[in-house]
Amino acid sequence: MKLLLSLLLTVASLSAFAQQTIKISGRVTDFNDKPISNCTVMLMDGRFNAIDSVVTDSVGFYLMNDIKPGKYMALTAIKWDEYVRFSKLPEQDRRLEFWAWNIIADKDLTINPRYHRLELYGTTAFCPTGTNALMVYTRPMSATEAMKYDEKLYRDNNNGVIDYSVKLEDFQVQAFIDDKEVKIRHIENMTEQYGNQKMGAFILMLDYNVRHDDRFVHKIRITAENVKYHERGENICFFQNSDCR
Repeated sequence: MKLLLSLLLTVASLSAFAQQTIKISGRVTDFNDKPISNCTVMLMDGRFNAIDSVVTDSVGFYLMNDIKPGKYMALTAIKWDEYVRFSKLPEQDRRLEFWAWNIIADKDLTINPRYHRLELYGTTAFCPTGTNALMVYTRPMSATEAMKYDEKLYRDNNNGVIDYSVKLEDFQVQAFIDDKEVKIRHIENMTEQYGNQKMGAFILMLDYNVRHDDRFVHKIRITAENVKYHERGENICFFQNSDCR
């Protein structure tokens, strides 16, 4: 009996230990659902340090094991030989990366990155007090615009920060909360200041019924196109509903 009890306690202890880590997994594709193999997927902390880094297999699948539950600044995906600033590929085959922001990793997560030539950077969500709207900030950046600057300009111009954002008239965008499309009430063009550089960005006002929504964590997905160059991009950010209460 004592041996059986000891075994049961050991199993329970191992089970509890197993629950102390989570998995983040998914599939990386382009916008035609073509898998991207040998793509680097990184989970990063608030200082852009890599917590984990893995490479996708032949069908675009990746898996991060043994991730400590918590909050992480971002998850990014890019195949480095496609990346605009380093690529030797023809210009039409160069890409900018996918980002997921404010990762709330309290359970196993599935994140399926899609990327092309429009990068949506720094996406974050906040809820103004007393409203039923969710505000989302994002800064779209164009691969075509980025390629207008050579490496010397990147080095010499304020540590490489150059404005290759998208004009409002060229920005077509959709918003989803937990994979359900929501209405965008308003889009406001703004200018972000970084050192001596000014970069274009947007604030989106989304329909969001705070008072009747009892779920705690939401996944917000922004899908956009720069119609001037037919560049597409997508990212996600996580949002805690308790921030609105």
